[in-house]
Amino acid sequence: MDFQIVTLINQFWHTSRLDIFSQYISRNWWIVIIRAIVVALAMIFKKKYRKFVLFSFVLAGALFYLTSEIGFKTLLVQETGIRPRPYVAHADIIQPIGNQYADSSFPSSHMALTVAMITVLIMLFPAVRPYAILYALLMAWSRIYNGMHYPSDVLVGSILWIICGWIGVVLSRRVFRSK
Repeated sequence: MDFQIVTLINQFWHTSRLDIFSQYISRNWWIVIIRAIVVALAMIFKKKYRKFVLFSFVLAGALFYLTSEIGFKTLLVQETGIRPRPYVAHADIIQPIGNQYADSSFPSSHMALTVAMITVLIMLFPAVRPYAILYALLMAWSRIYNGMHYPSDVLVGSILWIICGWIGVVLSRRVFRSK
């Protein structure tokens, strides 16, 4: 079913404008800029909690890196091998859009970082929930549309990184409550 969904999204709605839009959403620098803006806004509007906000984002990012890049993409790959990206596994059907990464498709690091970030953001600023969720959905769509991930890569990554973001905030609350 993963393959059918990728094929449908990658081929059915394929236009040059959507290609540009999906590449823009998926750019690594864009994720970094949004993260910096979010941290800056949080530091401005939550002055009393500056250290807490910064610590929450750093901790969620560290958890993301440890679990995704070291846990999944290094240790798990040594045991099971990589899951080829859709455009690699089905080169005759799936058209890659944007950067053509060669590492494992599972899990989506773009999605993981996005979801960890917005989990922290939503926990700190509940009013931004609809916008944050919309951004996460656009990121999920773009990773599948670009032929970089299967829906299960995005879904499993999202669930794991919601947990990382939540743990980042919970641990930060404990650290700053004890001071």
